[in-house]
Amino acid sequence: MSFKFKQFFVDDSNCPMKVGTDAVMLGAWADLTGVTSVLDVGTGCGILALMAAQRSDAQITAIDVHAGAIRQAELNFANSPWYERLNAEASDFNNHMERAGINYDYIISNPPFFINSLKTPSFSRTLARHSDDSLPVELLIAGASRL
Repeated sequence: MSFKFKQFFVDDSNCPMKVGTDAVMLGAWADLTGVTSVLDVGTGCGILALMAAQRSDAQITAIDVHAGAIRQAELNFANSPWYERLNAEASDFNNHMERAGINYDYIISNPPFFINSLKTPSFSRTLARHSDDSLPVELLIAGASRL
């Protein structure tokens, strides 16, 4: 499926998690005042990174473990007015944290939020939705504090 926003278009057809109200609201609520660098953890199709680019002048790094999602984010970034400030990387949070070499002004994530709940038959969708299978919230908070 694809979505047309005022200044950009986003396609999520190759992503295990589709664009939802929670991502759009999170992107709208993010206070990016004075921010020069942003990390989007679990970018999926890149919706939060694109919204951050639209609302700031920051350099934005977007990471995800799902190769199809990264390819989708790269296409969405390339078709946006802010392509030169957006970078998509296939990486999990632990690996990125170890090699980042920089601190970020802002870290945004629409993280996996299901814990000990019924899982889907799709491994990639389970990975995107369940924190106990991918990114425990404790790791995200500790890593965000470090970066």
